[in-house]
Amino acid sequence: MTTVTSDSHRPAPTRNENEDLATRAYREIRRAIIDLAFQPGQQIQEQFLAQWLGTSRTPVREALKRLQGEGLIEGMSSRGAMVAQVSVSDIENAYQVIELIEGLASRLAAERLTDNGAAQMRACLGKMESAAIEGDQQRWVAFDAALHDVIRACAANAKLDHVAHIVYPTIERVRNMYLLDGLEPNRLGNAMETHRAMADAIFAGDPDQAEALTRAIFRHAGENNLRLLKQWIVPLRRQF
Repeated sequence: MTTVTSDSHRPAPTRNENEDLATRAYREIRRAIIDLAFQPGQQIQEQFLAQWLGTSRTPVREALKRLQGEGLIEGMSSRGAMVAQVSVSDIENAYQVIELIEGLASRLAAERLTDNGAAQMRACLGKMESAAIEGDQQRWVAFDAALHDVIRACAANAKLDHVAHIVYPTIERVRNMYLLDGLEPNRLGNAMETHRAMADAIFAGDPDQAEALTRAIFRHAGENNLRLLKQWIVPLRRQF
C-alpha cells in the first residue's frame, strides 16, 4: 500500500536543489508574464504558483523576488504579488535607451567582428529568413532577439550587455506587438530587409551605417509598439 506523505514529512531540499527549483520557477513565471498569460495588474498567489509549478512556496518566493528586481513584479506580500503594470512612459523611456544601446552594439560589432561572430549572425539570419518565408511570426521574433544577442556579444562590451539586460525586461511584454498585430502584407519581409541591411553593414565593417540602421530599426519598433500599447493598455487595465 502506498502512503502519500505531506510536505512536512518530505526530506528538506538541499541548497542546490532549492536554487534549481527557484531558477525553473523564475523562468516559467517570467515566460507567463512576457507572454501575457499573467497580465499587468493581475494578482498571483504564491500557493497558486506553487501548485501550478508542482513545487513548494520557497522557490516561488525566491523567483518572485528576482522578478521584482527586474521590474516585472510589484507589491509583494506574504500572500503573493502583482504583475507590474505597463506604463507608456516607462516603455517610451526604455526604447530611447535601447535604441542607443543596440546602435552602439552594432557600431562596435562592425569594428570588432570575428569569423565566429559573423557565422553566428548568418545562422540567425538564415533562421529568420526561413521563418519569414513560412510566415511564422513567433519563430521570427525569437530569432530576431537571438540575432541582437549575438551582435551584443560581438561588440565585446560587458557593461553594454549588462545595461541591456537591465532595460529589456521593461519592454519584453510589448516588444513584438507590432509584428504580431494583424496581418499586414509582407510585414516580416519588410522587417527582414532592414535586418539584412543592418547585418550587411556590420559584415562590411561600416560602423556608421551599422549604427544608423540599427537605431532606425529600434526607433521604428518603438514608435509602432507604443502606438499599439496606447490602444491596448486602457481596456486591459479595466479587467483587473
